[in-house]
Amino acid sequence: MNRFFLLVLSLNLLIVISGCKKPKRYDLIVENATILTDSGLVDGKTILVMGDTIAGIIDAGEPVRTRKVVDADGGIVMPGFIDSHTSIACFFKSNGKAFDTHPKSLTTFYRSIVSKHFLPYGVTTIFDAEPDSAWVPQIVSWKPNPKLTDVMVARSVEMGKSACNPSQSPYVFIKGIYDSKNQEHAGDNCFWILTGVQNGLNYPKNIEGIQSIMNSLLLLTGSSDKVLNRIANIYGIRQNIPDELLAIEGISYLAENSPVLLDSVAAILGSNNASVSTGLYRIKHFVDSGFTTCGIEPTEAIKQRLKYGFAHLMEYVKALHTKGVELRIGYNMPFDGSAFAKEQNLLLESGFPVNEIGKISSFNSAKAFAIHGKKGKIAIGYTADLVVFLKNDAGNSFDFTKVKRVIKGGRAEKMK
Repeated sequence: MNRFFLLVLSLNLLIVISGCKKPKRYDLIVENATILTDSGLVDGKTILVMGDTIAGIIDAGEPVRTRKVVDADGGIVMPGFIDSHTSIACFFKSNGKAFDTHPKSLTTFYRSIVSKHFLPYGVTTIFDAEPDSAWVPQIVSWKPNPKLTDVMVARSVEMGKSACNPSQSPYVFIKGIYDSKNQEHAGDNCFWILTGVQNGLNYPKNIEGIQSIMNSLLLLTGSSDKVLNRIANIYGIRQNIPDELLAIEGISYLAENSPVLLDSVAAILGSNNASVSTGLYRIKHFVDSGFTTCGIEPTEAIKQRLKYGFAHLMEYVKALHTKGVELRIGYNMPFDGSAFAKEQNLLLESGFPVNEIGKISSFNSAKAFAIHGKKGKIAIGYTADLVVFLKNDAGNSFDFTKVKRVIKGGRAEKMK
């Protein structure tokens, strides 16, 4: 009888002990969040982070043990943004030194500058699509660091050579190609500029810059000389014409003379789920003030004409999006993360929904780089790169410059 009593008591003790087991403790949580999901914005959520990875998503208010809490206070939380086309060398050219002369001990210094320019705006990954040949080895050697912006790089390849990079570093674009003509390498994860129209239009998967589409269509229609003459007569420029001005005058000319062609190209690119980097802020900056650096006289007529052309360009960007083209923000060099946020607001002003802009800013680029299995979403198993925005006050439109907190690789960054 005593043995039976002791056995029952032992079993009860085991049940009590197992019932008292402490719940899992997370390294960080983001609570009271409105999160961006595949189906749109969903409020009342808490994001659970373990190490540098999203470990779970639960309803706000559910009990959870954690070492650190970031209170979103009802604000929108998006995946870390990915600048899909930049040139970090632009940030360092002023020192007048070739990059191959820099000691390796300074690589952290360079990365810190990059991070200072991008992280405060929620840009946790940048893609260096125009790397200095001596700068590439340094980028390749950079290791993951939660305090610093991730940098990916595409190496230029010569015609006929393989675009695959043997390095398996996550910060090197494995199938990167920056080639305007090589038909052989038009794969899903290769980057092209849309050119080479001798045999009609090529439709690559990834296109760098809206101006690439304009330039190609002008060549296809034999309109390049007409647009160049128009620019010469109106702006007084005959050489070294800025890409921004070509894009603006090109879209205006095509909208007036070949609207059906513009529509058909948008439809074909959309049916191919093509990916296009925008570079809208770079063009908007030119329209607002940059044109004066080219010696163009800032008359009211010139200002109005540039605004007219930019409005045409924004309408075409909207048409591309409507047709299924996967837009991504990029080509903002020599600007930094502030240009990224301003371009997001440009899209917002043009009628793009906040959730669509979030996808354009993150997942679309991740997909183009073939890293969409770990970056670009708020989902279990994805890297904990997150952007927390201030709660939107009633009656005020959303503002992508109002970043409250940035979480990079599971680490909450201090915001100044």
